[in-house]
Amino acid sequence: MTKTISVTATAEKTPGAKSDAATTTPVKLKRGRPPKSATKPVATDADTGATLEPAPKRRRTYTKKAKAAENGTSLGVDEGVFFTSRLSALEADTTQFVPGDEDISMFEEARAAASISEGGVEGGGTTPSTPSALASTVEYQAKKIQLGSYVIDSWYLSPFPDEYSRHNLLYVCEYCLKYMKSEFTFKRHCQRCEQRHPPGDEIYRDDNISVFEVDGRKNKIYCQNLCLIGKMFLDTKTLYYDVEPFLFYILCENDEQGYHFAGYYSKEKRSSMGYNLSCIMILPSKQREGYGKLLIEFSYLLSKKESVPGSPEKPLSDFGLLSYRSYWRRAIYEILLTCDGAVSIDDLAAQTGMTIDDIISTLQTDGMLHRMPGTPGSYAIVANAKKIKEYVSKAQEKSPRRIDPCKLRWAPFLIKAPLSAAPTNRRRSTSTALAISSTLVNVTSDNENDK
Repeated sequence: MTKTISVTATAEKTPGAKSDAATTTPVKLKRGRPPKSATKPVATDADTGATLEPAPKRRRTYTKKAKAAENGTSLGVDEGVFFTSRLSALEADTTQFVPGDEDISMFEEARAAASISEGGVEGGGTTPSTPSALASTVEYQAKKIQLGSYVIDSWYLSPFPDEYSRHNLLYVCEYCLKYMKSEFTFKRHCQRCEQRHPPGDEIYRDDNISVFEVDGRKNKIYCQNLCLIGKMFLDTKTLYYDVEPFLFYILCENDEQGYHFAGYYSKEKRSSMGYNLSCIMILPSKQREGYGKLLIEFSYLLSKKESVPGSPEKPLSDFGLLSYRSYWRRAIYEILLTCDGAVSIDDLAAQTGMTIDDIISTLQTDGMLHRMPGTPGSYAIVANAKKIKEYVSKAQEKSPRRIDPCKLRWAPFLIKAPLSAAPTNRRRSTSTALAISSTLVNVTSDNENDK
């Protein structure tokens, strides 16, 4: 929108010229802008009335620098005087700010001391910024976590983000597993957190023990936090953020306040090697309560539900190998005590959910598997029934809590066709494996040879 404004322009009077009448010229202007003047302002002398010429623009020059440029020479640091129009010669002298040898030595000492205190290399090491670099230093790690009412010391380095790794103690919510670096934030989160159990489906409950199945694709943040906490107590764990191909089974203790995290194990959704467990971890505050063997037994219960024998992912850690050998020995011994006459390796695999390799390895470790003379490919289990009964009774007293299959409410994630023989994880010849699985193994009680 434009507005028409009338502007009166008066011509300048000159000697001997007649004055013209004032003319009115319409000018269209945009709203918000002042009208342009018809004539430029002219400077005049107040006394004589003569017109003054505009002063030429002058550039700011430095006399000493210009003379040096004309002579073809350059100024040194000690010869240069800057801002002479504003500063005195003493104030413009910058030579006093040039660091000397003493200043340089003091700087090097301070930098070396700061590098040592930050865990770097003496002599000016840089501060690491990546998670792998942080894990290589001792200072940059979360040494403790507060989970619920427990303050737990970490065993190994865990690649938390940089802003969290610099803190000695991290606060973790025992329900959603969110980690925080300040106690104030943690208390405020506990007041506002509405989650009282792990995300996913509760597939097992027995008294105060519950197990939840959590999909890594549907609950990515929760599973990533779970892996970061698990790395603090597992040396061989290398996967933290790629959780989508895995299922997580969370063991909790339930009460009137909610479901408290105690441990977990994970497994692949599609395992080409037939693994039923990839990683298992029990919190140090919940160990010595039989939860490790409880989760191992639960993993084999799911394998039997799928009608596919399973095995843990190899290689096993030292604690994992001890736990699994203890469970394998107990599971096999309980079947040998209840069997009538003869049992085959396939029967043991079907009743325990174990693979043929794990069964044979356990029997060979205990010295119970012997080749029958005169019959190639036939084996016999030679064991002392009294020792087996004593071992089973002690194991039941030590770990009385067992998994009840009737309380499982679960359907396989992927429906598989039942296999006649379990997949072998080690490179064993096919003919040998088939010969062992198809041969009846006689269970005898040899009191003379206590095997």
